[in-house]
Amino acid sequence: MNKIFLVFFIILAFYAAFVGYSDFNKVSENISNFKFEFLPIILLLAFTAFFITGVRQRLLLENIDVHISFKENILLFFSGLSMIITPAGAGQLIKSYYLKKKYGIKQAKTFPLVFVERFLDVMAIISIIFFLSVYTQVNEIIIMALIFGILIIFVYVTLRNKFLFNKLLSLLKKLPFLSKFSSSLSESYTGFHDMTSGKTIVISWIISIFAFSLDALATYLVFIAFNVDLGLAFSVLSVYSSILYGALSLIPGGVGLTELNVVRFLSDAGVETSLSTSIIIMIRISTIWFATAIGFVCTKLFLKKI
Repeated sequence: MNKIFLVFFIILAFYAAFVGYSDFNKVSENISNFKFEFLPIILLLAFTAFFITGVRQRLLLENIDVHISFKENILLFFSGLSMIITPAGAGQLIKSYYLKKKYGIKQAKTFPLVFVERFLDVMAIISIIFFLSVYTQVNEIIIMALIFGILIIFVYVTLRNKFLFNKLLSLLKKLPFLSKFSSSLSESYTGFHDMTSGKTIVISWIISIFAFSLDALATYLVFIAFNVDLGLAFSVLSVYSSILYGALSLIPGGVGLTELNVVRFLSDAGVETSLSTSIIIMIRISTIWFATAIGFVCTKLFLKKI
C-alpha cells in the first residue's frame, strides 16, 4: 500500500512540474474554458468502454472453466482497475488473488487473464492506429504500427508454443514486479494456451476494438470541448500512439512519456503547448484516473463480499 501511495506522489509531482512548465495560468484558463457539458458524454463513453472490456473478461474466464455470475465478473473487473496505474497494468494480477479468496480458484489458473487482457488491448490499439494512420497517410506511424504488429504476431505464437513460452517466461521473471509471481506463471501455460485459442482471440479482439473505438470517440470529444478540431483520425492517432509508447515503457500508467508525446504531436500540428497540456490532462482525468477512482470504489465493495 505504501508503494501505491509513493507512485501517486511521484505522479502528482510530475503533473505539478508538467503544468508549471507549460504555464500554470494558461493551463488553468484553458481548463476553465473547457465545455463541461461534454463531460457527462465523455465519461459515459469511457465507462461503457470499460464495461464492454469487462464482458471480454468473462469470455476469457469461461474459456478456462472459471464461471462466476455476470454481476460478480463486472465487479471483479472494475476492482482490477484500481491497479491500472501499475507498470503495464500488472498490478491487476490482484484479480487472481480475489478469485482465490472468494471462490478458492488456484491463482496459477487465472494468472494468464491480465496478461491476455493487456495483449488484446495492445492488439486493439495497434489495429486502430494502423487503420487511422493509413487513412491519414502518416507514414511514420504506419511503420510503427507494422513493427508492433509483427511483435504481436511473435507474442501470439509464443503464447501458443510451450518451448517459446518457457523461454519468454525466463526473461519476464527478471522483472522486479513479476519475479514474486514466477511460480504461478510457470504453471499457467495451459491458461495462456486456452485463452488465446483461435475463436476466443478473434471474438475478444473484435470486442476490444469496439471498446477502444468508444474510448477513441471520448478522446476526440475532449478536443472538441476545447474548441480544437484536428479531425477524429489525427486527434486519436496523437493520443493512442503516445499511450502505446507509454504502456510499453512499463512506467506506471505510462505517466510522463504519454503526456510528453501528446504535447509533441500536437505542437507539431500547431497547437500551443499550454493548450496541448490542458487537452491531455483532461483526457487522462476522464480515462485512466476515472478508471482508477471506479476501481477503488469497486474494490471496497468486492472485499466486503470476500
